[in-house]
Amino acid sequence: MTRINLLPWREELRKTRKEEFIISMVIVAVVAIAIMFAIQMYLDGLISEEKNKKRIVGKKVAELNLITAKIKDIQKQNATLQRKRKAIQKLQKSRPEIVHFFDEIAKVTPEGVFLTQLKQNNSRISLMGKTESNARVSAFMRNVESSQWLVNPVLNVIKGKGGSKNKAGRLSDFTLYAKQWRSKQRR
Repeated sequence: MTRINLLPWREELRKTRKEEFIISMVIVAVVAIAIMFAIQMYLDGLISEEKNKKRIVGKKVAELNLITAKIKDIQKQNATLQRKRKAIQKLQKSRPEIVHFFDEIAKVTPEGVFLTQLKQNNSRISLMGKTESNARVSAFMRNVESSQWLVNPVLNVIKGKGGSKNKAGRLSDFTLYAKQWRSKQRR
């Protein structure tokens, strides 16, 4: 029988298979690296896209904050203008009242009563003056009670100068409080 030595052939087959294995491992490694690189590039693209969107949203939010601040400023200015407008309208409506008030003061002040000071705080009026007699102050109070523009007279003080009797040429000081009548339409 003939003997055939198969060892060199097997060794060559093993060598070929080993080379094929190494080549296939290198190819798999290159493909794996390429796939990882592609995935990394894809993820980087998604991240940069999200950063761009976030930056755009940030700009829009800043614009909206600026617009909101401007709206608040405009609302404050509007409120200030509305208050001023209402004050002017109130003054316009009360303009005839002051004329009636001074006219009424002149009408209700009897002879012998001299007003030295007049103060008004809202609708309360303080009338200070001098009088020849207490009867004249009483007449003044009756005139105020019958007035259309003055109401609720209250006499606070009558001070005589130089004793209890009022001698010729001596005047007594008085303070009278009243309220200015305002109609509901004029408020």
